[in-house]
Amino acid sequence: MPTVRRSMAVVAALFIGGPALAGVALVAIMLWARLGPHRSARRVRHRIAADLPDAVDLFVLAVTAGLTPRQAVGQLAGRAPASVRPAFAAVVARLERGEILADALRALDELLGPAATSLSTIVGSADRHGLPLAGVLDRLAAESRASRRRLDEAAARALPVKLSFPLVACTLPSFVLLAIVPAVLAALSSLGAHAW
Repeated sequence: MPTVRRSMAVVAALFIGGPALAGVALVAIMLWARLGPHRSARRVRHRIAADLPDAVDLFVLAVTAGLTPRQAVGQLAGRAPASVRPAFAAVVARLERGEILADALRALDELLGPAATSLSTIVGSADRHGLPLAGVLDRLAAESRASRRRLDEAAARALPVKLSFPLVACTLPSFVLLAIVPAVLAALSSLGAHAW
């Protein structure tokens, strides 16, 4: 279906603007199609980065409530945010195959990327070396809050840029129509009256 839409857009550009506009439309459509997978992959990475702190908080909450780290990962496989849930399901699958928790947590790094490294490293080393989880969970929660704060600050810095387009696209034409066009029309009418 998207191919039909693209073809219709090129044909419409051909009829409306001729071969030059059709060529420009074709190049624009080809560039848009080529950049599509990159945009979707970037969207997925941003979604994972935004959802991972929530998953870490759920993990800390589950372990603090009395679950073992293995049970907490099992709970996250069903209750974590949707973008990170498959990674926790992969960890559960590895645990069911007999891997130890520290090794199974490497699935988080493989599926979620470097954003999950702190979770897998901290919990994995606590499990492997028998460290107490109280200090580990405090550190994990602090890193999660810092990550969430950084993401929120980045979103707040990007907001003026996102809002500038509607501001310019809506305000500038109205300014031109209300302030400049009447002045130009008045000047042209006064020139027209004196020129004749």
